[in-house]
Amino acid sequence: MSPIDDELPARQGGAAGSAREEPHGNAVPVVPVNILVAPEDRRRLRQLSLDTNLSLQKLGHEAWNLLLEKRGLPPLKPVSANVPSGRTVGRARSSGS
Repeated sequence: MSPIDDELPARQGGAAGSAREEPHGNAVPVVPVNILVAPEDRRRLRQLSLDTNLSLQKLGHEAWNLLLEKRGLPPLKPVSANVPSGRTVGRARSSGS
């Protein structure tokens, strides 16, 4: 396995290399981590997200932190999703998703 660079070059105009403003005014750089799953597993993860009222971002952090803890490594730094989940109390859901 090759080493992973801690510092990624910033992309001009791209979301992956840009810094986000956190609520407390701290600029925190974030990068996406994507995984591939079977469609039925995505549905199960989405249902878990709905059942627990936690975003997939938060569930993913929980899962990765359990793996890191099991291997004796420090946890991930907490960050928020770039895009809000869109969940609001009393909002009607469309039948398209």
